[in-house]
Amino acid sequence: MSPSPQFMEGLWVRKSFSAAGHTLLVYDHLLTFGDEFVYIWDAPWTVVKVLFLLNRYGNLIGQTAIRLEEAGLLAHNSQKFCQRFTIFTTCFMFVSTESIHILVLVRAWAIWGTRKRLTNIFTWSYVGYVLMLLISSVHSLHARNIQFLFLDVTQVCVTIMPKYVWLVYVGSFILDTVLFILTMRSLRRYSREFQQLYPSSLLHVLFRDAIIFFIASTFSNALTIASWTAFWDNPKYFLAKGFATPLLSVAGQRLVLNLRGLQTRTYTTCDLSREVDRQLQAFVEVSSPGLDEVKELEDVRV
Repeated sequence: MSPSPQFMEGLWVRKSFSAAGHTLLVYDHLLTFGDEFVYIWDAPWTVVKVLFLLNRYGNLIGQTAIRLEEAGLLAHNSQKFCQRFTIFTTCFMFVSTESIHILVLVRAWAIWGTRKRLTNIFTWSYVGYVLMLLISSVHSLHARNIQFLFLDVTQVCVTIMPKYVWLVYVGSFILDTVLFILTMRSLRRYSREFQQLYPSSLLHVLFRDAIIFFIASTFSNALTIASWTAFWDNPKYFLAKGFATPLLSVAGQRLVLNLRGLQTRTYTTCDLSREVDRQLQAFVEVSSPGLDEVKELEDVRV
């Protein structure tokens, strides 16, 4: 039995979007390699640095493997390979998308002083959410008797998605929305307190990247849910893995690099002294932050 024209059309769309996602990831990697070398490789080894590099190069390796499979170069008409590939891509997508959220959380706290307790709550929420997704997905994939359609003809691993699997992404919508609200609130506070020290253009870049990251995250979740519901029996269900995941990775990595660039800017002693005096005077006038928050602000600048 040969595949239908609708099946082949869906497969073409799937391959095209997977190629576009991989191309975007590689292109952005080349564009930002200079910033990566300056802000990441020259920095001391920290949790943020390790997490960033794992996400950046893990995504590159994972999406390259997906690109090769979508080109029909890996399957070789093997149902067993496709079963393992499905488990790999499912786990890869969950780890990739949620790890970039954790990275933004950790980087944001290190830069603009978000309360550590709140950051830890959201970080562990994402970690718990990822573990729940991984365990449930691997169990479900092992329990199902997955058959890959027209593998001998297409040499691409195409199966059918469970109808209600999209429900697992509702939690991601909630966490992403709360993260965006806290990020914008912190950026707004940061822009007021450091407007004399940092150029407005740089702060605008941070606002822009934070908004782009939230839009990319929302788009990734929406595309995942839409493709898994509307195309559960069509090759286009793969759009979430092949296109939405690299798009979110690019947006998150750019935000982290710009935040890193903000932290590594240097200023003269006169500039720092003038900014400290201005903030202390403002604190006295409004009688708001205490000495512990002043120390926190000084730590951010050091």
